[in-house]
Amino acid sequence: MERREAEHNSEPERVASPPDANERAENLLMQEGQTKPEPQAQDERRYSAEEIKKRSRKNLIFGIVSIAIIACVISVLVQLSKTLQEGNSATFDQMLRAMNGWYLVLVAALFLVGFVLDSLKYTLLNASNGYRLGFHKDMRMALTGKYYENITPTATGGQPMQIYYLYRQGMPGANSASVTMVKYGVQMLAWTVFAAVVMGCLSGTLNNIEDTAMRTTVRVCAWVGCSINGMIPITVTFVVFFPRVVAWAANLGIRILHALHIVKDAAGKQEKVRKWMDDFAGFSRFIYKRPLRFLLLFALCMAEPIIQFTIPYFLLLALCGQYVTPGWELYLTVVGLAMYATDAAVFIPTPGNSGAIEAVFMLAFASIASNVLFWYVLIWRFVLYYSYIVMGMGMNVFDLVERFRKKRNKARKRE
Repeated sequence: MERREAEHNSEPERVASPPDANERAENLLMQEGQTKPEPQAQDERRYSAEEIKKRSRKNLIFGIVSIAIIACVISVLVQLSKTLQEGNSATFDQMLRAMNGWYLVLVAALFLVGFVLDSLKYTLLNASNGYRLGFHKDMRMALTGKYYENITPTATGGQPMQIYYLYRQGMPGANSASVTMVKYGVQMLAWTVFAAVVMGCLSGTLNNIEDTAMRTTVRVCAWVGCSINGMIPITVTFVVFFPRVVAWAANLGIRILHALHIVKDAAGKQEKVRKWMDDFAGFSRFIYKRPLRFLLLFALCMAEPIIQFTIPYFLLLALCGQYVTPGWELYLTVVGLAMYATDAAVFIPTPGNSGAIEAVFMLAFASIASNVLFWYVLIWRFVLYYSYIVMGMGMNVFDLVERFRKKRNKARKRE
């Protein structure tokens, strides 16, 4: 039965009644304003407060490292751009004077549309789990995922922080893990399908890279990266349809590594495997019980790479409109090159593949972006990567100020 909360209450609107233990845990959170759950709900939680604190400290370090890497990357890009363009790089003033502002507005609009669609994924999944947080919280959850993915190597920091955020909003740990893992699995499936189709059909776009050895390197690395991404939905599929086989194989591997003295805590590793499989068990339930919602989620996930690889096209028109001819031929060329450049840097373990992805992207577009190559790559990277770091840092600063303000108000009331 649907139950509506008062507007001033921060507890999410429930559309399905949970087990009594979960409800008691939520009431305790609402009354005491703390994140520690009742013992009954604690087993459902996938990440303890202590683990989250450790991850937060690591993420802070990763954030500082990311900023340092970005500064170094920008410096290298300047030198690489001058080399590729034989020193004929446009200055900032020259780039601004030649820029078509309307295309840049369209780039910003596409970014906002992409962010809204990403937020809608969580709206859909939260509702499927019986919760409605409100769209502003779904947007915050999307930003949390993007920010922590972008500052951690191999994008591993987003899901734990999202799970913890959902838990603090009153959603039990099992449901929180289900939301993030289902979204991650479907997103990687959509990304892999899109990448395979684009790189298979638009392999000829690599002819824009003049150096034969470099062209071959980008092609091979891109398909390796696509295969790495493809292993994620393949593994999830095996977990869904053959969970016992996957568990047996994983535990066997852990025991072998333990016997070889490579893995010390075999029991702890096996427990992590069980938790990981429990998290992805929600994936199968979501597919079988809600096929229409799964298709809608897949469509939303497919929209992300489409938008992400359309942005470089309009950015190219904004900066090089006088040198290129708009149309489908140019659009497909840009999408193909951007896809190959992105997947070619997948296995680089820096946050956001920083350094490698900019260099490959610059090599791919050296013959197209004329003398604004540096500005083209820098603005493209800012829109799709740096902007989430800036927004995430702003979110964290805002939270810090809010916590300080609340503590100060409580201290004044006690006085």
